[in-house]
Amino acid sequence: MSARGRLFGWGILLVPLAVSVALFVGPLAQLFMISLREPSSTELYGTGWTLANYTQLAEDDFIARIVWRTMWTSFLVLGCALAIGYPVAWRIARMPPRKRSLVLLALLFPLMVSNVVRAYGWVAILGRRGVVNTTLQQAGVIDFPMALLFTPEAVVMGLLTILLPYMVISIANALATLDPRYEEAAASLGAGPIRSFIHVVFPLSAPGVASGALLVFLLTLSAYVTITLLGGPRSKLLVSLVYDSVVAFQWPQAAALAFVLLALALATCGLILAVLRPGRVQGGAR
Repeated sequence: MSARGRLFGWGILLVPLAVSVALFVGPLAQLFMISLREPSSTELYGTGWTLANYTQLAEDDFIARIVWRTMWTSFLVLGCALAIGYPVAWRIARMPPRKRSLVLLALLFPLMVSNVVRAYGWVAILGRRGVVNTTLQQAGVIDFPMALLFTPEAVVMGLLTILLPYMVISIANALATLDPRYEEAAASLGAGPIRSFIHVVFPLSAPGVASGALLVFLLTLSAYVTITLLGGPRSKLLVSLVYDSVVAFQWPQAAALAFVLLALALATCGLILAVLRPGRVQGGAR
């Protein structure tokens, strides 16, 4: 490539790079600086520098419980989404192209509805006077309403119904591109359906599984509205503490919590990619 061509290529790259730095890296660096500032009773943050915002989080048992609950909830939603979504995606991928496109389009429709609306729908279903309790009381199954709302289970169910389409669509697209001759070759070598799935199909669908897993996990970590409406004050997650600190004008603490959340997200994403290794798939597409 000539010098002019390289210069032109760098010129094209420079514009989005500058925009990314200005709109993402810059605010992120500013937020990290705020997390190292001292709290202030009159300003958003003080002028002094300190690591106390992080050391206090490390020593706080309440924060440790919130972090544990956040990770447990996120992995539970991820596991349920994968267990439910993979068989559905497998069935969709085996459909004719036209029918598959229609089914995937139908899966996109729920994503067009606001998460707030869907969360309130679960409130109407699981509330003390909701559909479930009213139906069971009228049927004589229970005498008093059950506490279905404001529980970790309600949070998991609400998040799962919102995020499941991301997992299904990601895996279905990956499975639809697999060459069926790989499975035929495995069968001709004596591999049964289960062994063929474990050693051939699932590894080749790893890019789709990884994409869906990352989407579900990261969106679970940041799903403030659903967690607040369905979990209530007794089922707070880490994102809830970030919001509470912001509205209480404790910006250094909020910034420190945000970076703890970011660290957990990056570490888990690295773990998911290390386990699934989507980059090892070569030549799996038709």
